[in-house]
Amino acid sequence: MTMAETPIRTSGAVKFKLSLMMFLQYAIWGAWLPILYPFLLGYRGFSLEETGLCISAGAIGAIFGPFLAGQLADRLFSTEKLLAASHFIGAILVYLLATADGFVPFVVLSGVYGFVYAPTLSLTNSISFAHIADRDRDFGPIRVWGTVGWIVAGILVGQWLLRTATPDLAGMSYGVSSTQLATDPDQFIPILLEENPAVRDSFAAGAANWAAEEKISTADSGDVVVAYMAMKIRKSVADEEAKVGTEIQNGGAAPTAEERQAGMAQAAQQVVQAGLQDRGRRFAFSMSAILGLVMAVFCLFLPHTPPTRVEGGSQRKLAWAEAFSEIRLQPLLTLFLIAVPVSMIHQFYFVFTSDFVTGIQNTTGSAGADQFAAAVNQVFGVGGGGLMTIGQMSEILVLAMIPFFAKSLGRKRLLLIGLASYALRMALFAYSPTLVPVLFGVALHGLCFGCFIFVAFMVVDEHTTPDIRATAQNLFNLVIVGIGIIVGSYFATAVVGSWAEIPEADGGGMDYTKLFSVPMWMAIACFLVMLVAYPRHSKPIAAG
Repeated sequence: MTMAETPIRTSGAVKFKLSLMMFLQYAIWGAWLPILYPFLLGYRGFSLEETGLCISAGAIGAIFGPFLAGQLADRLFSTEKLLAASHFIGAILVYLLATADGFVPFVVLSGVYGFVYAPTLSLTNSISFAHIADRDRDFGPIRVWGTVGWIVAGILVGQWLLRTATPDLAGMSYGVSSTQLATDPDQFIPILLEENPAVRDSFAAGAANWAAEEKISTADSGDVVVAYMAMKIRKSVADEEAKVGTEIQNGGAAPTAEERQAGMAQAAQQVVQAGLQDRGRRFAFSMSAILGLVMAVFCLFLPHTPPTRVEGGSQRKLAWAEAFSEIRLQPLLTLFLIAVPVSMIHQFYFVFTSDFVTGIQNTTGSAGADQFAAAVNQVFGVGGGGLMTIGQMSEILVLAMIPFFAKSLGRKRLLLIGLASYALRMALFAYSPTLVPVLFGVALHGLCFGCFIFVAFMVVDEHTTPDIRATAQNLFNLVIVGIGIIVGSYFATAVVGSWAEIPEADGGGMDYTKLFSVPMWMAIACFLVMLVAYPRHSKPIAAG
């Protein structure tokens, strides 16, 4: 990709186009990625291992896609046309993901989609760098619109789930009330399912898997969906009763009979709502597909970014081979090596934090905390990590501030701030699991992403030659989105997650101190390696 015509000053029209490009790019991803785990585990009924394989399949595609995409962008095709083609194909694939109800179709589509979509993340960076005059001054305000797009997409999905998949069962709008479900689930669940086929569909896959695991047949229990829902409602009601008992033991006032019944009804309602929300998450894939088609058309109107013309013609090396020859040099060597464990740390955050934060909020016993979480859900919707949006908000602030600090602090200090933030966040999660410190840890996401991932892409761009920059960006994206996710997903769930899991005999759940202490020490180790190995002064390669 050429940068020979880099302007002295970035025009307003170019800034607008690049900002809208970033908005759409990350809205496409942000629509479905935060809901993928609960969608597959809950609605599709995939096992944890199958869910992990689906995510790994997308990451495997992300490993191979950058080699081809970078080669095409640096050697053969205009980047904006390559982006348009990729997003058109991606829109079709992500729509098909919503309809794939089996593990094999979904894992295959995930792999192909990762191959097509993952390279576009770094290509949008490359096309931006090719048309801005000053990386430090211009890229942050442009890239921040990607975060805005992610948030807006998440809010739209959350509001959809809040309005269409979160029924109030206090009355009889669904044929039964939540009080009736809590009091006698065996009697009233069949009525609920008969009058609301969507509820049956929401729990069908999970019920089938549960029946297979427990070796339960219809001859033993009749309708397995009824038996499955009854089991979940009884457990939810029992958990609510246990929570009330704990509060009383800790000196809290005993609830009245009406309050106790309301709590049990709420527990039953949450089971039905969770199932309907899992089903409603199909909307996220459809919305992502629509955004992908819009992006495909819009890319054709982006600034023209042809491949770089260099001497040598047919004698030129493959772009990725030349990129490897530059990546083996400092500071890129240290950056690429540290990016793998950093991406693994990211997986701990994205996989476990939503449930962790929800659990903290639910056990505070504070009416103010409950009201705060409810207010957040009214604004941001439900089913998308609610309080985790605080992290996206802080990301906007950090990206907006990067232009003011990039030159004065330098790349190394910014990268170290990012790594220190990773360590502090995991330390707060592990050793201070109360609402305010945990929410502060969530807010540190802005420094984690902005000062490490964002700045790292800037470093890759300014330490590679113009004719292989798209490939180098794709290779770094490969490390973050491909290798790191594959290794990190398995390490976070199958290795550390299994180690930190509390046996059912001891009450079940997760020992979050053990769980989050591992990525904390990983972040500290990365900080020390960066401090020692990354050169204090490194001269960027000329723009073109």
